[in-house]
Amino acid sequence: MGGGGTRVEYKSPEIPKDDSFEKYLQYQQQRESIADQRAAQEKAERAAEEQARKAAGQAGFAGMRSGIESQLRQGLISYTDATGQLRDYAARYDLTPPESDIASLTDIYTKELLPGRRATGVEAAYEELLGRSATEEEKSKALERFNQGYYSTVQDLKDSLVKGSEYQDKFNQSYLDNYYDTMYGKQTLTAEGKKTGKRAFKFDASLLPKYQDSLSGRTGITTPDFQAEFTGTPAEIEEQQQNIRETRKYLYSAGLTNLQGEIDKETQKLKNEGSREVAKISRDASIYGNLVSGFWS
Repeated sequence: MGGGGTRVEYKSPEIPKDDSFEKYLQYQQQRESIADQRAAQEKAERAAEEQARKAAGQAGFAGMRSGIESQLRQGLISYTDATGQLRDYAARYDLTPPESDIASLTDIYTKELLPGRRATGVEAAYEELLGRSATEEEKSKALERFNQGYYSTVQDLKDSLVKGSEYQDKFNQSYLDNYYDTMYGKQTLTAEGKKTGKRAFKFDASLLPKYQDSLSGRTGITTPDFQAEFTGTPAEIEEQQQNIRETRKYLYSAGLTNLQGEIDKETQKLKNEGSREVAKISRDASIYGNLVSGFWS
């Protein structure tokens, strides 16, 4: 444009710089940094807790071991339970396996406790099963079998005693005693309180049948006079009971026989009287017949 015209300049609008992506990256970096810090803090806290837990476990181990040893000595827990509890405690707190402590418990158990307990178990087994104390030879033999591993527990010894002839004889005798106690009552005792092997059998003589007339005069047999109480061995009592049964049977039989004899006697008497009456009637009839015949003749 000539001639002094106005010049116009156009400027493109200023576009603001877009830094949103940079801010996003910065935000993400801040988040990751916070997360890393938090994770590091949590890890440190867990490590501190774990360290404190192990420290507490280590601090309590000595007391726990002492308690286990005390229970083992008192017989409250077995050797297996004691060593198992030690191992469980160490595993719970991630401690070094307490092999030295277990070895110490093993020495205490095998050298201090086990011999005495076995000796006590041997004494108790003989007293409980056989009712007597073990002899020195029996004690020695039983302990030797424990040491050789033939017996593992006192129950093994008891099982062996139960199979022996002494226990079998005692058991069988005890069974018979119990049976006879039930059948005939408890055994009588001596002045010293020892059993006599005899029992008192009581009998009620009123249960036997009785007759007003004496059967001995008719049969020639006198029945025994049984006492109200009889003391004897089971065999003697059984014999006495058999005598009572036979006497009762005899009395019933004799009574029935006597009754039958009386019936037969009365029956025969009636028959005899009937025969006489019949004969008399026949004679009378004959006389009457002769008279009538003579009259009509």
